[in-house]
Amino acid sequence: MSALPCLLVASLARPARADEAGRAWLARIDAAAHVDDIHLVLDVRAIDPRGNEARRTLEIWQKGDDRRLVRLTAPPRLAGVGLLVTHGDTVHLYLPEYPPARRVTGRHQADAFMGTDFAIGDLSRLRYADRYDAVIVGTTGAGPDARTELALTPTGDDDPLRLVVGADAAVREVTVLDGKGEAVRRIAMDAVRPEGGVLLAHELAVEDLRRGRRTEATVREVAVNTGLSDELFTVSSLESP
Repeated sequence: MSALPCLLVASLARPARADEAGRAWLARIDAAAHVDDIHLVLDVRAIDPRGNEARRTLEIWQKGDDRRLVRLTAPPRLAGVGLLVTHGDTVHLYLPEYPPARRVTGRHQADAFMGTDFAIGDLSRLRYADRYDAVIVGTTGAGPDARTELALTPTGDDDPLRLVVGADAAVREVTVLDGKGEAVRRIAMDAVRPEGGVLLAHELAVEDLRRGRRTEATVREVAVNTGLSDELFTVSSLESP
């Protein structure tokens, strides 16, 4: 969810190779999402195929392009569940009922996060340029309304992606593909506007395209460049909500 300082449904083939224009777009996307530090509070609503709703409150702290702490604060039974991303894209998951925090690796990053349709990988993705190669698939519109579609091939174990990006280099849509190139999850990012120099999507909608589920998230509070401590982004902090 790089567009949360960074987040075309069809059978899609993986791109054969990257090109310089695609790489340049990824660098622009990362630059547009860069922030010294940020703290967000999100109201989250998960909706199953029958229309039943489950509500969550999610807090996100991020420092630079390589550290993020994600924590559930409501409902009470889930309070304290968290994710930590640190240097080198190391991801830890903490469940208060099953300590200590454990590493999340490989395909487990595709697991849904605590009853929502956000995958662990969606919440822990901080950058694109050093994890993907890209090619431009097409462009629509012109001027500030222009949209560019990129096909991303991972350089490691990440899922292939399709991005729709605005002329301002803010991501408007992420489609997550499986190993066969079929779309499994789509994240729409709306109400994009600047907050303290960073372009931030204030409304997100995640669709699980296989299970017919949907999760909506709205940014309720945001604070930028408040001087977050490095100590916040440690495993001991993750385990001590």
